Amino acid sequence: MEKSILFFSLVVIVLVTLACTKHTLYLTPEVVGYIYDRKTKQPLVKQGGEMGFNGQTSDKDAQIELKADGHFTIPSVRKTYFFIKPNTRKYSHLPAEIFISFKGYDSKIIDYSNVYAEQVPELKSNFSYSKKIDLGIIYLDPEMISMK
Repeated sequence: MEKSILFFSLVVIVLVTLACTKHTLYLTPEVVGYIYDRKTKQPLVKQGGEMGFNGQTSDKDAQIELKADGHFTIPSVRKTYFFIKPNTRKYSHLPAEIFISFKGYDSKIIDYSNVYAEQVPELKSNFSYSKKIDLGIIYLDPEMISMK
């Protein structure tokens, strides 16, 4: 009788511990790089803009402030859960794209799938691991001002 109570108590403790442990799914990688002006070949210095993962980045996380050297970081899109893992099937087929929009420059969409395949080991390419990719320098074209 005491052994069954002890076993039951142990099972309850394990289940409660699992239910109270926060788990994180990393749906996209963290992306870093630099933004440069294609015409001047100079970095965009401390300029604010919007960058993120198409349809996945929240409005708050899409607001990016470039550093003095044009460096940016786009945080990964994450989902957290405690006991019941969310369905990840709908995230498996998201396009590997980021959008870039800065005032005075043409907006751009970058496909990072090739860089992801090169920089992320296959064993860590699932949602359980935090991933980081470096896109290097991205050149933006200044907007064409039409004269009427």
